[in-house]
Amino acid sequence: MTGQMDVLRFQKANCKDCYKCIRRCAVKAIAVKDHHTEVIPEDCILCGRCVLACPQYANQARWDIQPVRDLLNSDRPVYAMVAPSFSFQYGPDEFGPLRRQLMTLGFADAFESAEGACLVKTQYETLVKNRWNDVILSSCCPSIVLLVERYFPSLIPMLAPVLSPMQAEAKLLRRRYGKEAAIVYIGSCIAAKNECDETPGLTDYALTYDELNALFVSNKLPVDLHGAVCSPEPRRRSRSFPLPGGVIGCMDQDEAYSYLSVDGLENCIATLKEIQMGRLHNCFIELRACTGSCAGGPKMSADARNRLEGRIRIAHTADTTEDFDPQPTLRLEKVFHSRYAEAKMPTEKEIEAILRKLGKNSPADELNCGTCGYSTCREKAVAIYQGKADITMCLPYMKKRAESLSDKIIYNSPNAIITVDHTLQVQLANKAMLELLGVASEDAVVGHKIADLMDDFEFITAFSSGEHSKFRKAYLEQYDKYVEQVFTCDESNNMVICLMKDITQAEKARQNLQKTKSEAVEITDQIIAKQMRIVHEIASLLGETAAETKVALTRLKNTVAAEEEDQL
Repeated sequence: MTGQMDVLRFQKANCKDCYKCIRRCAVKAIAVKDHHTEVIPEDCILCGRCVLACPQYANQARWDIQPVRDLLNSDRPVYAMVAPSFSFQYGPDEFGPLRRQLMTLGFADAFESAEGACLVKTQYETLVKNRWNDVILSSCCPSIVLLVERYFPSLIPMLAPVLSPMQAEAKLLRRRYGKEAAIVYIGSCIAAKNECDETPGLTDYALTYDELNALFVSNKLPVDLHGAVCSPEPRRRSRSFPLPGGVIGCMDQDEAYSYLSVDGLENCIATLKEIQMGRLHNCFIELRACTGSCAGGPKMSADARNRLEGRIRIAHTADTTEDFDPQPTLRLEKVFHSRYAEAKMPTEKEIEAILRKLGKNSPADELNCGTCGYSTCREKAVAIYQGKADITMCLPYMKKRAESLSDKIIYNSPNAIITVDHTLQVQLANKAMLELLGVASEDAVVGHKIADLMDDFEFITAFSSGEHSKFRKAYLEQYDKYVEQVFTCDESNNMVICLMKDITQAEKARQNLQKTKSEAVEITDQIIAKQMRIVHEIASLLGETAAETKVALTRLKNTVAAEEEDQL
C-alpha cells in the first residue's frame, strides 16, 4: 500500500504556469517550485478539484489498473463494490447490467456500496436518537474528514464516529467472504484511494470510473450501458447517497434536531467556521466536498456530472421506505485523529516587506486580482513567506517589471527609435534619437508632428501600404546625418515605428574613400597617357635610326661586291 503523497501525481513537463489548480484549491495545498506546481501532502484533502481544473492534465490521480488486473488474473476471488453514483456514469438505474459486465471482466461478483451506506445512515440515526452531540457532522465523505482533521481539529469530536459507506461495505464483504477474498471499490472519488491505503485489510484497491472504463475498453466491453436489458430491481432508500442531501434524505429524522445539507468545499468551510463560532445547535449536518455531492465527483465524466436525468432516476429508485437488510452485529466504529500542523505565520512587518517587493507600497496597489491563485495580495504574501508561492506568480508585478525592462531597453538602445501615431504625431523618442536630432529633451520631439523634424513621406507610405517592414538609406539634410531606416507598421496599435542607425561617419568615410579612388584613377590615367607619348616618341626615333642604318649597310654591301667583280 502507498501513502497519500502517492494518490495525486503532478507532471512537471505539462505544467504551464497557469495557476488554475491553485485558484481551484480551497485549502491552498499546492506549492509552486521552479515554476511547476506540486501538492503539499500534509495540507491536501484530496478533493480532486486540481485534477479537474488543470487544462494540461499535469495533475492526475494514481492509476491502480495494473494491480487490479493482476488480482483478476490470480487465484483469489475478487469482489467489486460500486458506489451508487454508477447510474450517473453508466446509464441504467438497475445494478444488474453493470454487475454482469463486471463479472465478465473477471470479478467473482459485484455489489452496491449503497448497502454500506444503509449501515452508515442507521448509525447516524442512532447517534441522533442517543443525543450523542449537540452538533453531529456526517463522516461519509473522506475529503470532509481530512478537512476537519487538518484544518478544524477542534471540531473532530463532532464527526460521527462511523466508518464510511465504502469501509462499511468492505467490512460486510469481509465477514461474508473471508480475508482471502480481494475487494475493489469503484466510484467517482479520488480520496477513496487514500482511505483504502490507510485501512489495510478492508479494501484492497479503489478504482475510479475512468480506470474502470479503461478496463472495459481494453477488454472490448461497452462503457455506456444505456438501454441495457435488465430485470426490475427493488427500490432502496440508501441509493440516494450520491445526491445532494442524499444522506439526510434516507434517514429517519428526529424532530428535536435540525437537518442541514451542505455541498461544495467553500460552503462546507463556511459552515465549519460558523460551527466553530458556536452559532449552530441541535443539528445533524451532511457535509459533502463535491458540488453536487458524489454525483459531481472528480472522476465522474463531465457528461455524467451534469446529467440531470440521472438525478431524477436515482431519486426515483430511492423513493421508498424500503432499504437493505440491517446488520446489527457489524461494528462500524471509527476514531478520528488530528492532523493539524500549524503553519508559521509572518509578522505584519514581514508581510509589508513582501508586498513592497511586489511593488505594492500602499493598499491602493493591492489589486487582489486573484490571477496568482490567491484571493488577496496579503494572502499571496503569506504564501510567499511560507514557501508555497514566489514573487513571479504576480501578473501585475511581472507586467510592470516587463514594461519597465522593455522601456529601459528601448530608451538605452544604441539605435534611434521613434514612434508616430496615425495623426503623424510623435509618441516616443529614445535617447539615441534625441542625440541624432541634436535635442536635449523629449519635450522637443514627443507631441510634435514628424514633419517638423524630418520628411514624413515614408511614414505616410508605411501607414498606407500596410507593409510590415521597409528598409532604406536616407540623408537628413537639416541634421547632416546619413541613416539606415527600418519602418514597421503596427496595425494593432495604429502606429509606425522607425528604427534609425546613424551611419554618418561610415558614409562620409566611404565618400572620402571614393573621392580618393577617383583622384587615383585620374592620376593613373594621366601617367599612362604620358608614358604612351614617350613610347611613341622613342619608337619614332628608333624607326629613323634603323632606316638610316639600313641604307648605310646596303651601300657598304654594294661597294664590297663591286670591288670583288673588278678584281676578277
